[in-house]
Amino acid sequence: MANKGHVLGGGAYVAGGQKAFALAVIDLDDRTPKAELVNLTFLAHGIAFDPNDRFRAAIFEKKGPGACAVDLRSMVVTNEIATLKSRRFYGHGAFSSDGKLLYATESMVDQNYEGVLVVRDGTTFEELGTLPTFGTAPHDCVLVDEGATLVVANGGGPVGRSEPSVTYIDLKTEKLLDRVALPSSKHNAGHLALSQAGDLAIVSAPREGKPHTDRGALTVRTWGGKAITATKPNRVVERMIGETLSVLIREHDRTVFATHPLGDCVTVWKLDDVSLVETLEIKNPRGLATTLDGAWILVSHSTENNVRIAAFDALTRKPVGVHVEPSFMTGSHLFVCDLQLTD
Repeated sequence: MANKGHVLGGGAYVAGGQKAFALAVIDLDDRTPKAELVNLTFLAHGIAFDPNDRFRAAIFEKKGPGACAVDLRSMVVTNEIATLKSRRFYGHGAFSSDGKLLYATESMVDQNYEGVLVVRDGTTFEELGTLPTFGTAPHDCVLVDEGATLVVANGGGPVGRSEPSVTYIDLKTEKLLDRVALPSSKHNAGHLALSQAGDLAIVSAPREGKPHTDRGALTVRTWGGKAITATKPNRVVERMIGETLSVLIREHDRTVFATHPLGDCVTVWKLDDVSLVETLEIKNPRGLATTLDGAWILVSHSTENNVRIAAFDALTRKPVGVHVEPSFMTGSHLFVCDLQLTD
């Protein structure tokens, strides 16, 4: 079995003078890791893995018509996943725990981008129906409670239209179980991270209609507690310019990591009280992931000449000195999984 695992991420690059898109896959256990590419027709954002086949994944475009299924053994696209012309994908999806269904967050363009959760057959991707997300402009989604509940980040859309929130939806009854409102309506509800105990971390960008140079945010709700947004120290919060992009929870020491591309830093916070632990200096950080063995925190970022993956010791948060360049991963996320072939 792999130790560090394979890291995956979407990206855009120039080939032959033309813009191209790909899913990049890197074996971190290789002595000289390098990116293998699956050619795509869109910029990959979120990835959902089939629980019955670790080599099968669904990939989604953010704010567009693109989605597909990929075979990570043969490194090819096996199926295009279509939506209606009146809708667009919003970047994320999740297979049901038994793999029979695929859920995708989408927005209805002809209905002021009202959010909808579209349900498809997990094998054929035939559309079976829709579920409400109980919010506007749904984006990230995460299955919890052994697949019984879907947690959805509802961005809220333009300022003054709908409040951003995170909703907990019972997939069997289609009922709203819980709604977490953000302390400030200036921020959307973007990407999510959840601990096994139910703690929730939310990263945000300025709402539509606000200057993109306004601050993003990190909001945490420990299980049974209230949602709290990081507000200090000022010297760090002031660097949370624009979108706070990716987030992960490290359960071993109850810390939360968040990337700030325009602030050129990764911030680390205590999960229990949202107090600052450390600021990691890194140019244009985007995606975050933990290696399978839990030893490294991976960060995708760009330099003046290239895009790369940097690794930090998960315990000390010191640079490990392992870089993969070029990584081709210019997108918003990193995903780590085990793709090691066995006899």
